[in-house]
Amino acid sequence: MSAFQNMAPNAKRSFALTLILGGVAAVIYLFAVQPAEEALSKARKEHDEQEAKLQAVNANLRAAPQNKERLQSLAASLKPFRDEMLKPLLGSYAMRAKSLLDPLAFGAGLSRLDYAEMPTRALPLPRPQPAQLHARRPIRVTAQGSYMGAISFLLRVEKEHPLIALQSFALSTTTDPERQQIEMVFEWPAKGGPQK
Repeated sequence: MSAFQNMAPNAKRSFALTLILGGVAAVIYLFAVQPAEEALSKARKEHDEQEAKLQAVNANLRAAPQNKERLQSLAASLKPFRDEMLKPLLGSYAMRAKSLLDPLAFGAGLSRLDYAEMPTRALPLPRPQPAQLHARRPIRVTAQGSYMGAISFLLRVEKEHPLIALQSFALSTTTDPERQQIEMVFEWPAKGGPQK
């Protein structure tokens, strides 16, 4: 402190001014420059993220024609399923199943085929309900044939009609050891009526 008192008045003013200006500079840095640098760094990071999103959106837009072609191709490949399977034949899904599955069954060596519709289980519906509902209608198919014929038939159904699901399969013996009684229940895709 005595060194400060021994200083010339101009030196004292310069020293005091230096301390004051240093304090002002520290306050300006702490409360103005440092927050501005942090905000700038944050803005640059957000800009980079938005730039990456923009590039992804542009890439998706460039791929839109190919995606549209794939969608149209997929819709065309599903058209036979929608046209043949989802609509009942003569008012019956069992008749629709018979028309599509008989050729496969006879090709697998099955005989005495019989088709019957079973009661549909009520399924929980989403909220809000869609304008068009699809369901799975159980169709019981009974036939006679060998075990290998039944397996061959199921493999053919899976290959030719992938929308059909096997719900149950039962095999029982008959008097002829080469022929078994076969009962299968398929879940047949069904198109419900439009909801009001």
